[in-house]
Amino acid sequence: MSREAFHLLLDRYLQGTCTDEEKRIVEELYGMLDKEDLDEINPREINTMEQKLWDRIHVDISAPETTNPVFLKHSRRSAGMWRGIAAAVAGFLLITGYLFFKEETHIPTFLAVQSVQDVKECTNTSGKPEKITFEDGSSVVLEKNAVVKYPAHFNSDVREVTLEGAGFFEISKDASRPFMVYSKDVITKVLGTSFMIRTSASGKSTEVSVHTGKVQVSPVSGRLAIVKGILGTDKAIFLTPNQKAVFISDQKVFEKTLVSNPEPVTAELRSAEVKEAFAFNDAPLTEVIAQLKKTYEIDFIVEDGALYNNTFTGDLSEQSLYNKLDFLCESIKATYEISGTSIIIKRKK
Repeated sequence: MSREAFHLLLDRYLQGTCTDEEKRIVEELYGMLDKEDLDEINPREINTMEQKLWDRIHVDISAPETTNPVFLKHSRRSAGMWRGIAAAVAGFLLITGYLFFKEETHIPTFLAVQSVQDVKECTNTSGKPEKITFEDGSSVVLEKNAVVKYPAHFNSDVREVTLEGAGFFEISKDASRPFMVYSKDVITKVLGTSFMIRTSASGKSTEVSVHTGKVQVSPVSGRLAIVKGILGTDKAIFLTPNQKAVFISDQKVFEKTLVSNPEPVTAELRSAEVKEAFAFNDAPLTEVIAQLKKTYEIDFIVEDGALYNNTFTGDLSEQSLYNKLDFLCESIKATYEISGTSIIIKRKK
């Protein structure tokens, strides 16, 4: 079997396009391989892993034939070949399975390679919020007992800091250098935005909520990149304004929903324009919903199309989002509920 054929077979198995017979052989051989060398493999050296599997093919093809019942239905001429192919695939799956369950903890570059003298650390020991400004103009407002570590000078390709506790970040835009915040269990990655990170006192959960812009959050401890690429196990998610994600440490999953008090997403709509935007006079429900979507960048779903026959009159400018919805739904005889990052409006029963 050529090296190219070897690659193709692995691809076919991972894509689920193998024949039933090929699949059966792999599954029966899966638990029969020697696992002792797994701990010696550097998971970052894909060429080393591939070579071990390739060597295994030739060893198994040249080995004396056995009467293993797995191969009884194959001819003597093809049994050795099947052993080599199946062992190679099974070995590949065994190693990637091992790496899948082996976690890799990511740490910021400035803690891994720079000297202690290059790292700054600030702890808020006061009873009020404390603002720390970084060299690029980005800042964080630390809550009580929160700790931030950061390099004296950011790298040319990335800006990285660590956070313990709670802090509100405002990040200067720099498309060439993403800003990354490492908290207890979560890495938050942005280009330019504002967001809040809060780790619970117990350390069992971490919450990231977005005020403006868009952020990407992923676990600090994750599956190795090679396996994520093959099996699609990357758990990173994206958040937009008024959305939050809570990472549950023991389950290693994100719960994504809306923040407890959604706010208008633009500065203009937090000032004078709010009163005009939310003073309605016999306005169709479509107009009211459209204004809510524009202001809060939240997806509103009207479950019953008949509700669009209603109009609304009232001034909602001084109300929070959920108070706005309370008044609106009371007027049109409807209710609402939060479902993930959407708000569903339905007819009252």
